[in-house]
Amino acid sequence: MQNNKIWEQVAGFMQQLRCENLSEKSVVQMPRQKMVQKDLEKAQIQGEELLKQMQERERGIIQEWLEQLENNASIEAQQAYCQGYVDCILLLSGMGLLRPELIGEEVLERINQ
Repeated sequence: MQNNKIWEQVAGFMQQLRCENLSEKSVVQMPRQKMVQKDLEKAQIQGEELLKQMQERERGIIQEWLEQLENNASIEAQQAYCQGYVDCILLLSGMGLLRPELIGEEVLERINQ
């Protein structure tokens, strides 16, 4: 029972960090991110112009494909984010800062919810 309470507190703290405590000092910015974002915006404009010229059926197929790509990218980002949590927890445990008995399947179950 104590483990559940601890992990609920950890989960709440991590959610606060993730959603509320974003400052320039704590946000990771990938070196090429701005350039890739600009390229994406240009490609989006060109793609939207081409979509206007397509037949409705073709346009629907492409739009469904793009939605699925976005959904997949979002899930992959969430997975990487959660993997970072797990890696940090395991690192802290390996350093002796967290008790090993608090680490295990329960952590993964919480994160996978």
